[in-house]
Amino acid sequence: MPRIDERTARNNYATYALGATRAEHRSEYSKAASLWDKAIKSNCSAAKLFWATKRAEFCESAANMGWRHPNAREGI
Repeated sequence: MPRIDERTARNNYATYALGATRAEHRSEYSKAASLWDKAIKSNCSAAKLFWATKRAEFCESAANMGWRHPNAREGI
């Protein structure tokens, strides 16, 4: 199956969601929350809007509490 480049497809939701997910894996929760907020403002389905809203809320909470993933990947 061919890989889809989110930027080429002009799928802003996918681009922001992918960036947010990568930021979460690095425990960069403030950055992830910001990217999820951008995903929320993108043209997307109700299910994706719901998911992005919940992830943004989680990331904002994690950033405020200073959480760090024990296996956070550095430099990805």
